[in-house]
Amino acid sequence: MRSKEKHIDDVQPATVDQHFRILVADEDTIDYDESEQVTPADLPEWYDAKLYKAGQDYYRSNSLGLTTAIICGLVAVLAVPSILKVLIYTKKSGTACAAFKRYLETSLHTRAWYMADLNVINSDWFKSTNTVRWKHCLANRRALRDGIGGITHRDMALTQYGLIGYVLLEPESLGLTNTKDQREGINHVLRVVGHMLGISDRLNICRKNEAETTALCRRLQAEVFGKYFEEVPPNFVDMATALLDGMWSIDMSIDTGAIFAFSYKLNRVPYTKPLSTYSWLVLKYREASHKLCGTPGIGVFVRAYYNFLINFNFLLIKKWPVIAWLQYGFEQSKIYLYPQLQK
Repeated sequence: MRSKEKHIDDVQPATVDQHFRILVADEDTIDYDESEQVTPADLPEWYDAKLYKAGQDYYRSNSLGLTTAIICGLVAVLAVPSILKVLIYTKKSGTACAAFKRYLETSLHTRAWYMADLNVINSDWFKSTNTVRWKHCLANRRALRDGIGGITHRDMALTQYGLIGYVLLEPESLGLTNTKDQREGINHVLRVVGHMLGISDRLNICRKNEAETTALCRRLQAEVFGKYFEEVPPNFVDMATALLDGMWSIDMSIDTGAIFAFSYKLNRVPYTKPLSTYSWLVLKYREASHKLCGTPGIGVFVRAYYNFLINFNFLLIKKWPVIAWLQYGFEQSKIYLYPQLQK
């Protein structure tokens, strides 16, 4: 349970340039206890229910674009050496089966932040938030104990970028409806989520308005993620491939080569590796789907189709992950979405 703090606007750096410099230099690790449970009473005073709902509605009406942005964001986060090091250490993402379970859980937690009710103490929103906090705390403690280096506020803020960066920076490539109100809403969603997950308000990349957040994300795209994509760290390709191979069991339209190419495109870095014919076709299908979603007139119908398809897929995969059962076996495919509640 956190005590009331200063307004986030009073804590964050005054300018985007200052924010960027402070963020990339920060080395402080997270410092909360795994027994802490956040509730609706811990929502910050600056939480705006109407603005948060606008962000949730943005997700509900643009599920394909935001889902693709999150998948590519997960790939991008793996390119950050300090994050990659901790993920390798946890040994929960290095094989397709392990990655399937980890990133299915990640997808369901992220979806809860966009779909569940913040005003109900036992809603999936709080179950997911407290589960992620609990996992971060345990992983941080073990990594520090073993000399790996803990989870820093900087790395959590860079992970925030993986959830919102491409939504704000590349809406045309993702076929998003992208109105001013929607952009402000999604900015507020990730600002609140970052705060509740324990990211320092000072480093939370979501600033007081989407324009400043977009400017900060542009700096991160060009000067952090773009550079890492130009010269990826060791083990990045193996870990990202395991991630995408595992996520194929969640979404069979995922192809490793196609997602790599699309992720590089979102980072505005050329992808120089040749694609197989199949990967090229999947990439063109994905690009065409996003373009149709953003096309006036027909876009509303295409988005409705994909919204239904994605909602149905999440309903199915949460209860009956048939593809994973066939690939990895029934027992190996089991997930425990809220393990700290089962203790």
